[in-house]
Amino acid sequence: MIKVHNRGYGTGEARFLKLDEVNIVTQGIESYTGKPYILFEHKDYPLGALNAQFDGTYWDCDLD
Repeated sequence: MIKVHNRGYGTGEARFLKLDEVNIVTQGIESYTGKPYILFEHKDYPLGALNAQFDGTYWDCDLD
């Protein structure tokens, strides 16, 4: 699952996307933090690929 939220907006609302609903563009390991990340595309976010880091439970995508 990918949790998409906006920490800067402050509502606490989040949307959860299944991995089979997105197109994963690339994946790798962040060199600074060592956390795995993905760049993904979804039809509801048409402006380009979004970044999500794995936090041990789910992929976290902060739109902030």
